[in-house]
Amino acid sequence: MKTLCIALGLSVLTSSALADIQVGRGIVSATATATATYDSNIFGTHDATSDYYGTLAPGVSYIRKSGLIEAEADAGISFIRFLNNSQLNANNLSADGALRINPSDIRNYSGSLSAAYLETSDVNTDINARLNTKTTTFNGQTALVTGPRGNLSLSGNYADSQYSGAGDQQVLTAETLYDYRDFFYGNSLRLVGDYDKLHTSGNNLLGAPLDQNSYTLSAGLGRAFYHDAIHAGISYGYRVLNRSSAETSTGTTQQRGSVITASLEGPFLPEKYFPKIRSGIELSYEDAATPGVNDTGGKELTGALHMDWQARDTTVVSFLATRAQRLSVNDLTVVSTAVQLGLKQQLRYNLTGSLSAGYNWDTYRGIGRSDGTILCSAGLEYHFARSWTATASDKLSSDASNLRQSTYDRNVASVGVTYQF
Repeated sequence: MKTLCIALGLSVLTSSALADIQVGRGIVSATATATATYDSNIFGTHDATSDYYGTLAPGVSYIRKSGLIEAEADAGISFIRFLNNSQLNANNLSADGALRINPSDIRNYSGSLSAAYLETSDVNTDINARLNTKTTTFNGQTALVTGPRGNLSLSGNYADSQYSGAGDQQVLTAETLYDYRDFFYGNSLRLVGDYDKLHTSGNNLLGAPLDQNSYTLSAGLGRAFYHDAIHAGISYGYRVLNRSSAETSTGTTQQRGSVITASLEGPFLPEKYFPKIRSGIELSYEDAATPGVNDTGGKELTGALHMDWQARDTTVVSFLATRAQRLSVNDLTVVSTAVQLGLKQQLRYNLTGSLSAGYNWDTYRGIGRSDGTILCSAGLEYHFARSWTATASDKLSSDASNLRQSTYDRNVASVGVTYQF
């Protein structure tokens, strides 16, 4: 408690001193958020342990929107203190920054660089344990207009995730993309080359570090419809994945296969008949980009579908369906399918409410585990005075699994207040 009081005092003093300070051609601002939370299952296990905890999170932001290079930066710390389980107390740091070339019609190039560091403490459903996670990411991209109908872009991403007691994972991705418009009767041509590299510490059921790299080449055609409001595309690619022989019980060292992708960006429901609905869809048929241990291939249909209905000026109803393949913290391929229905309602000019309900299916390859999770949440956001915002939320989840230790219920309720200096 003493630490929280000192941190609150320092954040108020520091933030007051930094309130909207002009630094060069940018602005420095600050916030402080205090939250009280009840968690009915702080470890996410069959034998639930409940506790209360408080969080104090001061932060500082810098924004520059002038000149050739735009800049943004944020830094903060979250002081988390538990009432009964003090061994879970944490001081989580966060920082991120980005540089972008100011977009302009007179330039034939663009680019951006960003980096972020984030520490979190929460339940991880892959291993049903509370994990402290440290994640570092770097992202860069650039684009060049090569002619009246051509564009060339390059991008790269790196992520390093370290899980307390559960190892670490490093992922590097790079992509080269060339777009050529009006290639054939109004269609556009897209050529893409991808490179992916994965390494993990090997905290998995085989005790073998994942060491993978893959190369993918693909070509596709796209076309715009309804006055460029809808963009449809289809592509075919071929991927070669090289991996360590210790990753699978069969000693597989290479996997080859095709990648088929179809996309529809924009409303797939005709706006003439559904003027208040915004929609989009994208589908892929492929193996996992970073397969886990004992995953020797198996194509899955993945993608996303979303619809947003502006039922009234103050009411938005949304629907989201997703299906994806991911790598769990213990190096397993997970096929995740989720559906969610949401409602956002403007109750007053300064009061917004939200409700959502959904269901998730998770299948873990290599161990025969299958989970089904019901998710429900409700929230309120209230803006009062000039710089104050109050929030309240309640999240309920019920996880049914064929593994006893992964079957549990959880309720997380919290109230908080934020002050913008």
